[in-house]
Amino acid sequence: MFPHSVSRIALGLLALFATTSLAHADPDALWKIVHGKCVVATAPCVSVNTAEHYALLKDQRGVAQHLLIPTDKIAGIESPALLEANTPNFFADAWAEHSQVDAKLPHPLPRNAISLAVNAQNARSQNQLHIHIDCLSVESRDALAKVADQVGTTWAPLPVEIAGHHFKAERVDGAELGRYNPFLALAKTLKDPATEMGKQNLVVVGATFTTGPGFIILTDEAPAVVGGYGGGEDVQDHACNVDPA
Repeated sequence: MFPHSVSRIALGLLALFATTSLAHADPDALWKIVHGKCVVATAPCVSVNTAEHYALLKDQRGVAQHLLIPTDKIAGIESPALLEANTPNFFADAWAEHSQVDAKLPHPLPRNAISLAVNAQNARSQNQLHIHIDCLSVESRDALAKVADQVGTTWAPLPVEIAGHHFKAERVDGAELGRYNPFLALAKTLKDPATEMGKQNLVVVGATFTTGPGFIILTDEAPAVVGGYGGGEDVQDHACNVDPA
């Protein structure tokens, strides 16, 4: 019993530390980095794509995690700008940049070990949209693998729990996202996107179906009060403890 008690105490301390860190974080830190530094001289970002209006930043957390951050002021998933026709498909751009995650690892990851995540408004610490590009956790990967071919091309509840979430899922076929925009796809499922988008987590996971490559798109509503938890990012493993084979 003693080891389990120690584990629970350690997890409790970790949660307290994370909550405290989020409480004291500057919510405009990412915007200040991108707007004040990256668009001026690239560094500390890895790159700046002026055509697609985004910067790519290696997150200080994790082995390989990168963040795709718009160079325009877009607060987060609740922003109406994400539903405008002339706004770049940032999820498609994020997938195109996943090789930057591979570059930090001993071997490239299979597509079903790569994930893109956006946290709901109350499950984030920053008020500038950012897509987490990182390893999918082993547990999330294994759970999704068991039901991947059951996911249909219209939104439906996922038959398994992933990282404590009861997601709805939709399947997208193809090696790239192309014209499929997860933000627009999610908005179409909501009665009032203007008030409901901000409550949603949105995750894109690479998949290999029996018929070929594709993606599993996941969404759920974050709890009303999460203190930095309950975000789509929960499916990821920032330590990248995954088998790349």
